[in-house]
Amino acid sequence: MAKKNLLETLFSGKQREWLSGFFAGANTRLLDQDEQQNNENTRPLTVIYGTQTGNSENLGDDVAAAAGEYGLSVKLVDMGDLELEELANIERLFVICSTYGEGEMPDNAEMLWQDLSEADGLDLSKMHFAVLALGDSSYDEYCEAGKQWDVRLAELGANRVADRVDCDVDFDDDAEAWIKTALDAIKETGSAPVAGGNAASAPTKEKSQYNRKNPFASRLLTNKTITGTNSSKEIKHFELCLKESGLHYEAGDVLNVVPQNDPKLVDLMLAELGLAADEVAAGERLREALINHYDIKIPTPQFLQAVADQSKDKDLTRLLENKDKEALNNYLWGRDVVDFIIDLKARFTAVELVELLRKLQARAYSISSALKKHPDEVHLTISSVRYESQGRQHQGVASCYLADRVGDDDKVLVYFSQNTSFRVPQDSDAPIIMVGPGTGIAPFRAFLEEREATEAKGDNWLFFGDRKQADDFIYQAEIEAWQKSGLLTNLDLAFSRDQEEKIYVQTRMQEKGVELFAWLERGGYFFICGDATYMAKDVDKTLHDIISEHGKMDADAAIAYVNDLKKSKRYVRDVY
Repeated sequence: MAKKNLLETLFSGKQREWLSGFFAGANTRLLDQDEQQNNENTRPLTVIYGTQTGNSENLGDDVAAAAGEYGLSVKLVDMGDLELEELANIERLFVICSTYGEGEMPDNAEMLWQDLSEADGLDLSKMHFAVLALGDSSYDEYCEAGKQWDVRLAELGANRVADRVDCDVDFDDDAEAWIKTALDAIKETGSAPVAGGNAASAPTKEKSQYNRKNPFASRLLTNKTITGTNSSKEIKHFELCLKESGLHYEAGDVLNVVPQNDPKLVDLMLAELGLAADEVAAGERLREALINHYDIKIPTPQFLQAVADQSKDKDLTRLLENKDKEALNNYLWGRDVVDFIIDLKARFTAVELVELLRKLQARAYSISSALKKHPDEVHLTISSVRYESQGRQHQGVASCYLADRVGDDDKVLVYFSQNTSFRVPQDSDAPIIMVGPGTGIAPFRAFLEEREATEAKGDNWLFFGDRKQADDFIYQAEIEAWQKSGLLTNLDLAFSRDQEEKIYVQTRMQEKGVELFAWLERGGYFFICGDATYMAKDVDKTLHDIISEHGKMDADAAIAYVNDLKKSKRYVRDVY
C-alpha cells in the first residue's frame, strides 16, 4: 500500500501507467527467465500403455503425476495410437502392459506389438526404457505380454534402466515402488534437456477418492433373477446406489466388486483344520481374515506344493514335478483350497495357512446401465456360478455373494475402472454393431441407454443369443421396446437350443453379411462382449470371412481391413 501511495504522490497518471507497465513487463520477463531455466532442466518421457480394463492406463496417470519431481515431462500414449516409426524416435520410454487371456497382448497393444516383433532391422540403441508388467499369477503365462516387451526392446538395442517388475492382481505397492525406481533411473539418461520442455506432468484425469484401496460402501437396491424358471443358468440383475458418493462413470466402464467368502465355507475349512475362529494371523482374527481378505477359491502354487509335500499324493506330486500345465489345469478344474484340505487332509497352522493364500481380489463386471438414464445408480448383469465338484456344491465368490448373502442392511464395497477404448462413439451419427450373447449384453444395454438419453441419430444393431428364447432372453421387454421405438435399428437373435441345428450369433452375422459389411463401409463401429475363449474368436473369424467375401478381398486384404478398424478404434472388444 505504501508503494502505491508513493507512486501516486510523485508521478502523474500517465507516468504511473507507464511505470506500472514497465514493472509488470519486468516481472513477466523475470518469470519467463525462471520458466526457461526450469524448462532447460526437464527431459521428455513417453509412457505407453497396453490395457484391457484400464489398470495400465491408470498407472500411466500415476507416472505422469509423479514425473515432475524428477525433472521429467510425460506424454501418455495408448499403444493403439502409436506407430512403429514414432516408437523408434523415442529416447525415454516406460512400457506399462497387462496380459490378457493366456499370455496374449491386450487388444490395444496388438498392432504395435506385431509391427515391433517383425521389425528386425530397427535400431533402438538411443532408447532408454523400463517395463512394468501386469498379470494374474493364477494363469500359466503370468505377465507374459510385459515380459515380451522387455525382451524385445533389449533385443533391438534399447537400454534397460531398471529391472522389469511383474505385478500380480494386488499390484498397488509393487507398482508404486517401480514408478519411483524407474523415474529415478531414467531421469538423467539420454540427451541434455531441451528448452521448451515442461516440468509439469501431463494433465491427469480427475481421480475419485474411492479406489482399490478405498472402495465406496454402496447399498444394493435391486437383486432380481431375469432368466426363466427352466433356464440352465441363473442370471441376476443388480442395481447399486451411488447417492452422495460423487462417483460417475461412462457406458463401457467396469465396476469392481469387493466380495466376501461364504462364512459357511470358512467355518467348514476351520473345522477341517482344527483351527479356532479367534486365532490371530496377519494381525487379525482368522475367521474374519478368511472371510474378507484371503482367496480360498484358487490354490496358489505355494499352497499346492505344500499340500503335495504333506500328503505325498502321487497324482499331485507327479503333476507338479512334470510341470505339465495342461494336465495340472485339468486336475485343478472345479477344485478349490477347501477341497485339498478335505480330500488330501492337508493341515496348517493359522499363520502357515494365510502365508500360502493370495489376497482376495475384487471382481470386475461390465456395467449394464447409463448414468444419464439412472442417476445415482449403477447396474450389473451377472450369471451366478454354481456347480457340483468333489462331492460338494461350489459357488462363485462374487456372483453368489451378491446373489445370496447381501442383505438390506449390508453394504457392498465397489470402485470403478475406466475402459476408455470401449465407448459409445463420440460421433452420434455413427452406426454401431454390438455382438453380446448371454451376459455379454451388459455394456450394450448401457450403450443403448446412452444413445437413447442423448438422442443420438446413429443406427444401432444388436446380435444377441443364448440357449433357449423362452427362458434366456434377458431384458426382452426393454430390447423389444427399443426395437419398436426405432432406437434399435436391427435385432438378430440366436438361441442355440431352440432347434436341432445349433445357431449362434456368428451364424446370424454370416446370414446378414452383405448388410453388415455395408455398415462397416459407412463408418460403422463393431463391438464384442462376452466369452473370450470361444465366442469372441468365432465372431472374429466370421467378421474376417464376411469382409473377405462381401468386400471381394483375399485373406491378407481382409486382415488389413480389420487391422485398420482396430487402429481407428472401430473394432473393440470387452472379453473375459
